Amino acid sequence: MRKDTKAMGPRLGGGNRILVWAAVLAGVWLALASRVYVNASWSDGAWGYLVLPLPGAPERGDAVVFDPPETAGSPVPYLKTVRGLPGDRVELDGRRVSVGGAVLGIAKTHARDGRRLKPAAAGVIPPGRYYVHADHADSHDSRYAEIGLVPRERIRGRALALPDIPWLGLEGPLAGPEDVRP
Repeated sequence: MRKDTKAMGPRLGGGNRILVWAAVLAGVWLALASRVYVNASWSDGAWGYLVLPLPGAPERGDAVVFDPPETAGSPVPYLKTVRGLPGDRVELDGRRVSVGGAVLGIAKTHARDGRRLKPAAAGVIPPGRYYVHADHADSHDSRYAEIGLVPRERIRGRALALPDIPWLGLEGPLAGPEDVRP
């Protein structure tokens, strides 16, 4: 009895099987190595972020998720943009903060919850540390000594904003300024 090989459908050649397995393994690795974080801040417009592994050093402009210092008292990681790289100079003119000559913002004297805030120190960013910043005036970022320059080992990865999914109620930030507790 003769087998009808056409009825079995197309077969993958050796090279194609390797590509399929590589794609499957890459997908499994990505699923295990990546995480979705819900945006606990009202200071930007996305409800959540996919955090991808960041091989090597972050680059200027990368949105990153990092673990803030324990002294910050935050139970969740922070999302900020890398604005200063090792070798860049952080300068203070009063409370105005500049990195590499570009004015990034003003360091406030008090947080929204009333805590006193101390501005970060001026100087050159050392190797393995990064100045992270968010454009929102109330952002808790590297302009304050409490956060400071973020060490590479505290950066979890690169963050990609997730699209809105209105039918699931996932639109924009899931918290508002009224959710800040004094």
